[in-house]
Amino acid sequence: MRQKVKSSHKEFKKKNAKTLYKQFSNKSKREQEVERESYLEVLSQSLKIPSDVLACAPILTVTGNNQLCLENYKGIIEYTGEIIRIQAKNCRIHIEGCHLNIDYFTDDEMRISGKIIRIEYC
Repeated sequence: MRQKVKSSHKEFKKKNAKTLYKQFSNKSKREQEVERESYLEVLSQSLKIPSDVLACAPILTVTGNNQLCLENYKGIIEYTGEIIRIQAKNCRIHIEGCHLNIDYFTDDEMRISGKIIRIEYC
């Protein structure tokens, strides 16, 4: 005679859900990024440190519509006289205008001059 064996996997999974299955997250990558960003905001407020320092957020300083200083960027994606696309840590920054020129750039800072018409975060 055959005897049916009942699986105890579901019970085991319930008992050990917080320890064994902790590494397997059902959250999407975007949800994890949002949680991380909110955690960094809370941490920066409690430590009284600007959030851009902890999160490496891009800092744009625009002077009129002729000059832009950008800090905390990763790299330049596209560079023409009409558009400059820059990759930051969390987003892409598109700068549109006329006669755009990168005056100088270092590992974490750059200055753009020309007539700036639009700045877009993607």
